[in-house]
Amino acid sequence: MSQLIHIKQRIKAISTIKKITQTMRLIAMSAHSKLKKQAESIQTLKKEFNPLLCALTTQQSLPSRENHAPKHKTLFIICASEKGLCGTFNTTMFTYFNKHLTHETLENSHVISVGKKATQYLLQRDIKPLMEIDKVLPNKLEKVAESLYDKIVKLHQDYEQVICLSSVAKTFFVQEPQTTSLIPAQQDPCDNSEFTMNLDDYEWVQDQKSVTKSLFNMLLKINLSSILINSMLSEQSARFLSMDNATRSAENLQKSLRLTFNKMRQAKITGELIELISGF
Repeated sequence: MSQLIHIKQRIKAISTIKKITQTMRLIAMSAHSKLKKQAESIQTLKKEFNPLLCALTTQQSLPSRENHAPKHKTLFIICASEKGLCGTFNTTMFTYFNKHLTHETLENSHVISVGKKATQYLLQRDIKPLMEIDKVLPNKLEKVAESLYDKIVKLHQDYEQVICLSSVAKTFFVQEPQTTSLIPAQQDPCDNSEFTMNLDDYEWVQDQKSVTKSLFNMLLKINLSSILINSMLSEQSARFLSMDNATRSAENLQKSLRLTFNKMRQAKITGELIELISGF
C-alpha cells in the first residue's frame, strides 16, 4: 500500500512540474516572437543607412584615434543568459569563452559581463569584471545597450579593440557563439555596384568627416542592440527547446508511472479478492 501512495505522490509531483515546463515553454516562445520582430527592425535600419556610410568611407579614411596611444589591449564584452533552464546554452558559451579568454589574451585586457551567468563565470575564474550588467531581460535590452554604449564611448580610446563574445541563432534549433568586433567597427561589406550614391546631391550642414563619425557611432549602437537581441533570441530558443524536451519527458514518465500504478493496484485488488474467496 505504501508503494502505491509513493507512486501516486510522484505522479502528482510530475504533473506539477509538467505544468511549469509548459508555462515556461509558452513564455519563451512569446518572448522569441517579440525579439524576432525587433531583430528584423534593426536589420532594416542598418540596411537603410549602410549605403551612405559606404559611400562616405570609400571617399575618405575611417575616423582615426587622433594619435592617441591605447593603454590596454582589448576590452572583451561577454554575453550569457540571465537565468538558467536553457539547456546547454550557457555551457556552450562558457566553452567558447575559455577558448578566447586565455591568460595570454587577458594580459593587460579587461572584461565586461552581460548577464548573471556571465558574471558568475568570471567569478569562478577569479576574473574581476570591469563592469557587471545583470537583469538582462527582453524588455530592458534598450537600456542595457545604452549603458554599454556609454561605457564604450568613454573608454574606447584606452583600448586597441573592443570585442564582443555572444551567441547568434542560425536557426530556431541551432545556436552558435560568435565574435563581433565593435571597435574597429565591423561594417557590412560594400558592393560598389550597389552603392553608387552621388554625395554631391546632399546638402551638408556639417562636414563629411563629422557625418561619417556620427554614422559610425550609430553603427556602434546598432551593433550593440543587434548583439543583445540575437543573444536573447538564442537564449529563448534554447529555453523553449529545453522546456519542450522536459515536458515530453514528464509526459513519458507520467504514463510509465500510471501504468505501474494501475498494475500494482490491480495486483493488490486481485490478491485481496483471492484472500476473500479462499476464506469461504
